[in-house]
Amino acid sequence: MARLFIAVEPSLEIRKNLESTAQSLLETSARLTIVQASQMHITLKFVGEIPDTKIPKITDAFSKLSGEPYQFSASGVSVFGRPPRVIKADVLDGGVSKELAAQIDALLSLVGIPKDPKPFSPHLTLARVKLYSPDLLPKIAAVKDTEFGSCTIDSVALKKSTLTPSGPIYETVAEVKL
Repeated sequence: MARLFIAVEPSLEIRKNLESTAQSLLETSARLTIVQASQMHITLKFVGEIPDTKIPKITDAFSKLSGEPYQFSASGVSVFGRPPRVIKADVLDGGVSKELAAQIDALLSLVGIPKDPKPFSPHLTLARVKLYSPDLLPKIAAVKDTEFGSCTIDSVALKKSTLTPSGPIYETVAEVKL
């Protein structure tokens, strides 16, 4: 079995800026798990736990993805959940991530991967909140308008995620150039 997802990765500069902002949130009483810059990505589709025998079909369907390189920027910090469970940066790309996610959903549905019933919301996770504390929200408010940078996204990757006690390990299975 393999745990698969499809994602795009912003530039290392953007990811380091995101990680630095996330680190500043540790100065609260909340218990946070910071996402390392090397692990940051925008998930376009979480495929899930898949038998190894099905990976070639998924890879083949994924290889039919098409698109053009596009401009991407990360700006603003917000949260998912009440109380917050995920601290995230917003993605500004003119809706291209949403279009790619819809195309991926359609392609993978042809090989038996169910479409995602939830609306797609492109974001970059900075941290996961393990234990909430009220002093976290003012700290998030202080960085809510942060600009993290812009870059060109020119590829989409099919990734394998291996969960370990020290965090996930990601491996690229296939890549499509835009």
